[in-house]
Amino acid sequence: MNKNDAPLVPEQGWHCLHLFYRIEHGQWQLLSADEQRNAKVALSSLVQEIRALESTQLLTLSMVTPKADLGFMLITPDLHAANRIEKQLSLSLGADVLVPVYSYLSLTEESEYKTSAEDYAAVLENEQKISRGTPEFEKSMGAFEERMKH
Repeated sequence: MNKNDAPLVPEQGWHCLHLFYRIEHGQWQLLSADEQRNAKVALSSLVQEIRALESTQLLTLSMVTPKADLGFMLITPDLHAANRIEKQLSLSLGADVLVPVYSYLSLTEESEYKTSAEDYAAVLENEQKISRGTPEFEKSMGAFEERMKH
């Protein structure tokens, strides 16, 4: 996958990628203490880098199951980005340390319960006591409209 590839973004929704890994402890033990520490720092840095990407969310999960040790849930609009991130996560602790045991890709849908701009304006006026036409009202509405784009 080339970083210059055009984004592959659906008309509606975002890609949601669930990844589950088993730690291959035998392979992990072959690494020196310094290599293990560097691998952990690299994974932590990668997670922070991914979380800093625009319109992207990454959750890390500790699994309580004999099948997987570690999980990730990635939400991003671009399928190419999801693919690239999956490859980076898979290799983050070193070759053959994280073994994929299960994964699936889904596409989120827009909620039928989405708040309309008029509904939100009513909340601002009635519950938060912010009057229409004030700078605070306009700022809140602008922030709401920006959130609803995603």
